[in-house]
Amino acid sequence: MSSSSPFQTEQMTLAELFNGKRVFSFPAFQRPYRWTMEEAITLIDDVAAAANRKDAGYFLGNLVMTEANGRDCMVIDGRQRLTTLFMLLCILRDLEKDANRKRGLHRLVRDERDNENFLESSWRLRFAPAEQTLIENRISAWQALNNPSQGGRIIPERYLTMFEVADGMRELLTQPINDTGLPRLNEFTDYLLNNCEVIVLTASSATSGLRLFQVLNNRGLQLSEADLTKPDLLKALPIERQADAAIIWDGLEDRLGSDNLDTLLRAMVFATSGEWVPQGRTFGPSLKAAMIGRGPEQFHFEDLQTYGDAFADIHWGDIPFDEPEENPNHLIRALYFLGRSANEWKEFIPVAMEILVQFDGNYGEIYRHIRALDRLFFVWFINETSEGPRRRTCSDAIAQLRNGQDAFASGNAFDVPQIELEKAIEALSKPFPKLYQRGALLRRIELGLCERDGQPAPPYLELATSEHVLPKNPRQGSQWQIDFTRAEHRECLDLLGNGVPISRDLDKRVANRDYNAKRSIYKESGADLYFRSVADVCSYKQWTPAEIRARTAKIADMIATGWRTIPTEPIPDEFDFDDEDSTDAELFEDAEVDEEGIGDVIAREIDAKVNSQNGSD
Repeated sequence: MSSSSPFQTEQMTLAELFNGKRVFSFPAFQRPYRWTMEEAITLIDDVAAAANRKDAGYFLGNLVMTEANGRDCMVIDGRQRLTTLFMLLCILRDLEKDANRKRGLHRLVRDERDNENFLESSWRLRFAPAEQTLIENRISAWQALNNPSQGGRIIPERYLTMFEVADGMRELLTQPINDTGLPRLNEFTDYLLNNCEVIVLTASSATSGLRLFQVLNNRGLQLSEADLTKPDLLKALPIERQADAAIIWDGLEDRLGSDNLDTLLRAMVFATSGEWVPQGRTFGPSLKAAMIGRGPEQFHFEDLQTYGDAFADIHWGDIPFDEPEENPNHLIRALYFLGRSANEWKEFIPVAMEILVQFDGNYGEIYRHIRALDRLFFVWFINETSEGPRRRTCSDAIAQLRNGQDAFASGNAFDVPQIELEKAIEALSKPFPKLYQRGALLRRIELGLCERDGQPAPPYLELATSEHVLPKNPRQGSQWQIDFTRAEHRECLDLLGNGVPISRDLDKRVANRDYNAKRSIYKESGADLYFRSVADVCSYKQWTPAEIRARTAKIADMIATGWRTIPTEPIPDEFDFDDEDSTDAELFEDAEVDEEGIGDVIAREIDAKVNSQNGSD
């Protein structure tokens, strides 16, 4: 290798790797242990097969590391394999019967030193201080403990995988060799140590090592962008703070998953800078700039945790609320259905995160602002507002919330122009021939009915399809052709009153049958119990233009009333609903409408069915 190369390359056996000339640690930016039993057992099986064939050698893989002071090395790439091999050596040591061989194996995982000052540095693999003692007690120490609670101390979720793999390898190696096909334990150990080799690339500097790590992982190890961005962000912290920050990163990834962690970070970029980084475009430089603007300490130990908690509540539908009829999770869930694809119309996420952060604990204000967010986005969605104005307004909303301004004030983000509001409300009574619009609105109606009745949302609503009760292509000579003229069919087909969410299988089953047949199938299948929209449709004795128009009008009225009655004044933490004292009593009177709401219709008719003898109309 040329002397100008930033790497020194060595080929060595596992015995040479663990001979004490090196002590290994991991940088804070690396992922925690992620291997599964399948990968660990594959490693053992491959080594065993090579030993049984008496192959001259077996290649275990590459390790990339930097050499710091003396024998201390930081492993830049290869953590999963090196940790698994370390655990395997500890297990082989524990299972070894010969006392001399047992001591020899123990020296491979730990220096024999009596001075207690060397206790932490004596192990061949060193972990962050928060995990070192736990891992020593559970895996490294001679005669490893078998109590998973560690003396009453609960094992953090992020270490469970490591311990499960260690226990699985121990169980495999203790089984009779006639059952496993493995060589004798001492033969397996000797082959592993003396015939299994690694290529160690030692970088001349941490920068060179990090560059190679990023190149390797960009070429096929499928790390998320968060994993590749994290190193640069953590380097901005003092070295003694990096491990603590890495625990926050790992906790968020465990809680959200890689893809959702990326979504969170894109939302944080937008909330901080107003820059929208779409899917498919790297957010690393923008996130780093956002971190520098906020300060590394605040970003890692305040923003990341606070906004991560808010995002998790949004994503998992865990936003807290006081009253079942005022459930912001239904409104948020409806917003996820906007757009033609999963990556469109997601500007609501950073605004919702800011609402949760700014009004933490004030459920009334959270609900009021989420209602305004729902109105804003659905008015835009119906009116087909382009993404440029949407993103500018969302950025303004975040700034107003963060600065303590009233987002409902005239001209501010949640002050929807009257002309735009009325345009969207008027459209609710008209056909929606565009499938992506009709589908989102029918789901919004279903979730609105669930919220209004204080009921949970139907599971797997995202898998439902939008069915026309009056079918697009009625059968020749069917009742549909008797009840509807061609003009009425064109008028009523795509009205919101003619649509319901149902499963795709049920949609195929009902197809273009007459209404009475569809209604019977809805009830027989239980769809009327699963979807409140279907229960509403089943409450009608017939399905003619008059019924479709009437149901459309009630749906439009329900949504319009909700949008028009959002309080513009702040709600105290403890809201007083007494009509004589509450300044908002008139607002609730104004919210009343002349006609029954659709939720009242469903409740009234379901009660009638329950009280009847046979449930017939």
